[in-house]
Amino acid sequence: MIQSLNKKLVKKETMTEKEAFYFMESLVNGSVTDTEAISILTIMSYRGETAEEITGFVKAIRKLSKQVSRKSTEDIMDTCGTGGDGASTFNISTAVSIILSSLGIKVAKHGNKAITSKSGSSDVLEALGITVATNSYEANYQLENHDIAFLHAPYFHPSLKKVAHLRRQLPFRTIFNIIGPLVNPMSPAYQLIGVSDESAAAAMAQAIKKLGMKKALLVTGKDGLDECSITDETKMFLVENGEITESTFTPEEAGLKRGSLKEITVNDKQESAELIISILKGQGNESARNIVILNAAAALFASNRVHRIKEGVEVIENCLSSGTAYKHLLSMNKEEEKALVN
Repeated sequence: MIQSLNKKLVKKETMTEKEAFYFMESLVNGSVTDTEAISILTIMSYRGETAEEITGFVKAIRKLSKQVSRKSTEDIMDTCGTGGDGASTFNISTAVSIILSSLGIKVAKHGNKAITSKSGSSDVLEALGITVATNSYEANYQLENHDIAFLHAPYFHPSLKKVAHLRRQLPFRTIFNIIGPLVNPMSPAYQLIGVSDESAAAAMAQAIKKLGMKKALLVTGKDGLDECSITDETKMFLVENGEITESTFTPEEAGLKRGSLKEITVNDKQESAELIISILKGQGNESARNIVILNAAAALFASNRVHRIKEGVEVIENCLSSGTAYKHLLSMNKEEEKALVN
């Protein structure tokens, strides 16, 4: 079966949802050789993954993962991106998630250590002194006490450990980058998803429509960032009520000045953490501060807190200037200290 799938893809055909589901399960149970897996993953990456393939992978991983038990996820938000843009930016979505939670918005931040970047979300959380949740109890505790749960992907997707070595062998984005935001174990109702490639964002939007998520805003910068860009236009795909709406958005439409890519790049997790702290204090360089404000405002729109992104900008600016976000970060760190003492 796997050999026939490989031949099918070599002929420039695509997998059905069922075939993609089968391939993902086969990867986990060890019935696919590394050579076969690398061949299929590479072809898919260079050709571009389809909505059916993404949906099949997501359904297989959800079946194999440890879901977080919770009565309702109707109010939960996530800001996970696909990564793989190669821009070495600081952890923008992590900063956004802390700001949102400081406003009382419940966030289930799904992330991992760096694979294709300088600093993954779990890396920068470590540098910020925040412990990630390792199970359902810890995730719910964090969410109830701080309005945010930090979900380190390997703890909730143990089956993916069997394919981690494949990802390390491939020096480019794969379907695992794409499906990362779609397999959050808390099943958030709302998502802001950064995607580094417009065609991948379009395919993801179709997959999200199939998967039935309440509302998702997928964003990809014309400069290649998997974020709302502060240096260029941003292509947006809004998935809501079973419909997909495409649009283009500029920093100026949000009332923000365009910035510099150089000012938002870092060399490691420590630099990323330091920049995040300065932004949460209402400081930081203008480009870094504005890209966080823009993406946080987009998250407010994606979670139905504001009607337009520009309305969200003022909310986020007030949050930062008042010190609300930074105090929230400090309160999380104090809880960590208490846990260590006890």
